[in-house]
Amino acid sequence: MSNEFELENKAIYLAACSHSPFYKGMRESLLRYQDDLIEWGNPWDLWGEKVDEAKKLFAKILHANPEEISPNFSVSSAFGALLSAFTYHDRVEIVTSDLEYPTTNHLILAQKKFGAKQVLLRHINYRLTPDQYRSAVGHKTKLLTAIHVSSINGFKQDLSALTEVARDAGAAIYVDAYQSVGNSPLDVKRDDIDFLSAGTLKYLLGLPGLAFLYVRQDLIEGMEPAFIGWFSQKNPFGFGPEKLNYADTADRFQSGTWSIPSIYASITGMKTILSLGISVIRSRIEKLTERAISAGDSAGLVTITPREAKERGAIVSFMVPEAHAIEQRLRMAGIITSSRDIAIRVAPHFYNTTDDVDTAVERISEFSRSKG
Repeated sequence: MSNEFELENKAIYLAACSHSPFYKGMRESLLRYQDDLIEWGNPWDLWGEKVDEAKKLFAKILHANPEEISPNFSVSSAFGALLSAFTYHDRVEIVTSDLEYPTTNHLILAQKKFGAKQVLLRHINYRLTPDQYRSAVGHKTKLLTAIHVSSINGFKQDLSALTEVARDAGAAIYVDAYQSVGNSPLDVKRDDIDFLSAGTLKYLLGLPGLAFLYVRQDLIEGMEPAFIGWFSQKNPFGFGPEKLNYADTADRFQSGTWSIPSIYASITGMKTILSLGISVIRSRIEKLTERAISAGDSAGLVTITPREAKERGAIVSFMVPEAHAIEQRLRMAGIITSSRDIAIRVAPHFYNTTDDVDTAVERISEFSRSKG
């Protein structure tokens, strides 16, 4: 499969959890943006069509409707726009966890000035259980946030189980799927998800500057976000407005001018993912992450990543001394990984091989011993 996808970075690239690699299709998409800019100057109609195309592709990945998708600049801006539509009266609690990406808890804590209260779950050996959520939610819970795959160690949660927890408490559920979209099948209808966000930077083979927010169709009309911009309105080009006239779709959660180059790149990336098939990608990643864990065992490395495939995303984290320093040494050796706190992360995608994984784990072990 890797031969069908031409990377322009000649290193072994195992950092999909951090940034997609630069590849031939991405270069071609950026040249198309350049050519359109040179030919047309400011082709807003064309750019609008590109945004709509990107929304349709992302919706297809989620099994959602394009009207339920809003483009944003990042997951931070997407979640911020969503929270800006919330009010807090009888239900004031947002149940979250310490496995969430930091931006989620930063934004929740900032909601305190509007009356919200953070309820923070603590992981047990880098894992959470539905029972932990169930013990925390109640009649005061407004929202339950669920990281689908933890960026720390690749721990993967059962979204349908967490939705059931939220529903039993009369609360809504928000999912951060940044580390799973593009490498694991997602179906927001099957799992009855209310809100979800993810960016294109990682496994969707895109660039920084583009993320999407999913809002369930029947919830859109009743939500009036405050963190908005001109694209949130039915008539974005109407100057001098004296009242808000929100778009009928999830576009009401949009802000300002899109990151156009990121839109072009995202279309190429998402088409690539869909053409390969996410179930096929998932199967390959399961084998590669299992290979990384077994190779790590043989090399004497300690992993904090779940061994059960159903609990594991596309990340294998090894506990090492001076993780960032080891990441830099690996880079100099032609192996691109990503460190987080106490661990070095190996994050394969469909373009990787078992040889890539074996070589990386061997070097991690070697460099770790020299630090120990």
